Amino acid sequence: MIVRRLAIAFAVLAGVGCVAAPAVAEVGAAALREVNPFMGTGVGAADFGTGGGSGATFPGASLPFGMVQFSPDTIPTTANFAGGYSYGDRQLRGFGLDHFSGAGCAMFQDVPILPTTAPVTIAPRRPGSSDLQPRYIPTFSHAHESASPGSYRVTLDPGTPRAIESALTATTRTADGRFTFPRTRHASVLFDVGGSALANYAAAVHVDAARREVSGSATSGNVCFQPTRYKLYFVARFSRPFVGHGTWVKQRLTPGGNSAADANPKASNYKPVPGGPPSLPGNPSTGAQAGAYVSFDTRRGRQVMVQVGVSFTSLAGAKRNLDAEAAGRSFAALRSAAQQVWIRQLAEAQVSGGSRRDRALFYTSLYHALLDPNTFSDVDGRYRGMDGSIHVAHGFTMLANVSGWDVYRAQTQLMAMLAPRRASDLVRSLLADAAQSGCLPRWPYANQQTNIMVGDPSDPIIADAYAFGARGFSLAGAVRAVVRGATRPCHTSNGDYTEREALRQYLRLGYVPQELNSNVTGHTLSARSNPWGTAATTLEYALADFTVSRLAAAAGDRGSSDRFLARSGNWRRILNPATGYVQPRFSSGAWLHPFDPSDANGFVEGNGAQYTWLVPQDAGGLIRALGGRAIARRRLDQFFARLNAGPTMPYAYLGNEPTLATPWLYDWAGTPARASVVARRALRGLYAPTPDGMPGNDDGGTMSAWWVLASLGLYPAIPGTDTLALSAPLFPQATLHLPAGTVHISAPGADRAIAYIRTLRVGNKPWSRTWLTFAQLRGGAWVRFGLTRDARVQWGTAPADAPPSYPPPARLR
Repeated sequence: MIVRRLAIAFAVLAGVGCVAAPAVAEVGAAALREVNPFMGTGVGAADFGTGGGSGATFPGASLPFGMVQFSPDTIPTTANFAGGYSYGDRQLRGFGLDHFSGAGCAMFQDVPILPTTAPVTIAPRRPGSSDLQPRYIPTFSHAHESASPGSYRVTLDPGTPRAIESALTATTRTADGRFTFPRTRHASVLFDVGGSALANYAAAVHVDAARREVSGSATSGNVCFQPTRYKLYFVARFSRPFVGHGTWVKQRLTPGGNSAADANPKASNYKPVPGGPPSLPGNPSTGAQAGAYVSFDTRRGRQVMVQVGVSFTSLAGAKRNLDAEAAGRSFAALRSAAQQVWIRQLAEAQVSGGSRRDRALFYTSLYHALLDPNTFSDVDGRYRGMDGSIHVAHGFTMLANVSGWDVYRAQTQLMAMLAPRRASDLVRSLLADAAQSGCLPRWPYANQQTNIMVGDPSDPIIADAYAFGARGFSLAGAVRAVVRGATRPCHTSNGDYTEREALRQYLRLGYVPQELNSNVTGHTLSARSNPWGTAATTLEYALADFTVSRLAAAAGDRGSSDRFLARSGNWRRILNPATGYVQPRFSSGAWLHPFDPSDANGFVEGNGAQYTWLVPQDAGGLIRALGGRAIARRRLDQFFARLNAGPTMPYAYLGNEPTLATPWLYDWAGTPARASVVARRALRGLYAPTPDGMPGNDDGGTMSAWWVLASLGLYPAIPGTDTLALSAPLFPQATLHLPAGTVHISAPGADRAIAYIRTLRVGNKPWSRTWLTFAQLRGGAWVRFGLTRDARVQWGTAPADAPPSYPPPARLR
């Protein structure tokens, strides 16, 4: 039994490097104390006028890549509607079973569970509204709240006779709560089954008092107004008998009722709340309203424990998950196991020296970077596929919820470095999605395809995983899938999704013409027949083509490798030599006129000044096309006059993904010292280990992974390759425990305000290049930086020291 429980507790860490047990206990426990799960739940630290946006994170309990994220959801949650919890709020609507960290749209937050001492004499929903009745809404205070990886605590209605101490923890597939009520005859737990963040298509619930269980399902979807739908099943088992129970449908309460259900097929007609964010909960048209309550007499025993199994396949699957991961285990044991999982995970990357603030940022960012994607298969391997059927994941864990447009720039690489088996699971999951729906996904969640964002990000995700050590998938199968999606138009009824919009025009012209530009300027829309942001989409396709070329080369497919390497040069077709900027272009060849580099027309969450730099596969070629290294340096200096200027200014926008790699362009431009300066300014100026400490949405851990890798001075600047562009580390000492060896990074003096690289040694060898490969580090290595405060350093300034570029050879152009 002990062996089985330990196997369950640590199974999520499969593929992570081995650290000696004493080091895990000491280093991991110290790291655990540094993590602040509240980081990113506030307004945000962006500097572009509106005050920015929250990181859209959540503070509740989860394991790495878990199916369950048991976390509080607050009201009115206007600052962080996507994460469910806004640090500035003081009221709670419940503890939702599942959340996604960092999305730009509200999603999940299914089946909010709420303890209360209010006698349940009226239905919890207000007439004509999806809001709770005021009597059931508790207050909370940060003075009576705490969170750490795998654990969350809060006292509801603190300082009053109604105070309820609530503690949450989780396993991979179960949510586990302990509620300590005051001594009362009116202790109840509400299950708001129709309380999901967005469209509640259907809600069903059943109370089995003899088994002390509440079970049911919630059907929701419509994320970012996409035509999508998923179904979550749950089985909740309590530690003590009920003294009463009942159900409700809308405003009709049925004391003693055992079952309730409601459906609203028009839930997809959800409209934003006037004056609120575009996907804020609370509109009465959001759909089905059904729930249940169970009551307890806590005058003699104040504690009530509940364990909730979750599944996306069936009630039987939820019960199996519950029995396998939580049944028979105390709340304290489950919480301790969750903390041990995080201790082991956080110990895989350790830093020392530097400021307490920076260490807190490092470990909080590492924590956030490893929350997603999420387990989607049950303990027996079953999962619901994108074809709606039940499949079995043989030899891997099915993962879902992939913020594709974002994660390929940093998070996938970090995941592959530290947990290559999980990265392999991700690739196998994307390939399974393609096999079941016909198309590789762009931004899949649950078993749904969506048209959220642009490009073909599955290609770089798969190539990133392979480049950084993931090998637990069929390379030949991956190449077939990416080549198929890049050469043949693919559309599926699942989510009304198209893998590469305007692919025929792209293949014919070498770019996506501006006359096809969608007139919808956001991603909160149902479906698009044309691409959003033609110039941005062209750059994304060219980059995706490059990563297809890299995968084909790794598989020995020379023909496909050459063909897609040639296509990766399509960025040149939309770089206007007359202006020196990437610009939208019509199929006639004419440029969009007039053109303003600050204009977002033809771009996605950015503008021409920002997207001009998005050519990581051929940065050297881009610099030459702009007029050479001196001109590029001047333009970069101007560009970084502001670090997070937003999408309508001609400066950097490091709170969003398209310009994340731009600081390291200085490595190609011959001034690597400037890369260190800009990276250091962003690391320390845009982030803080506080609720308001993120410059933008975390997007599935992308921004957090950026912080981790940039602080180590190793950034994966060329998607699809294992190239790590270098800058000065933030910490004097860092250690990465990789599966095949340990990487030691030494940088004495790195904790000072500014540091430039004076010398570098890799092992015992002097190193003047401004880049390394992961292949050099994978088996273990010593990387020793010699730093200085003198900005006149010459290290890495020679043209031969620049990182590689991959222009198509002349024979392929």
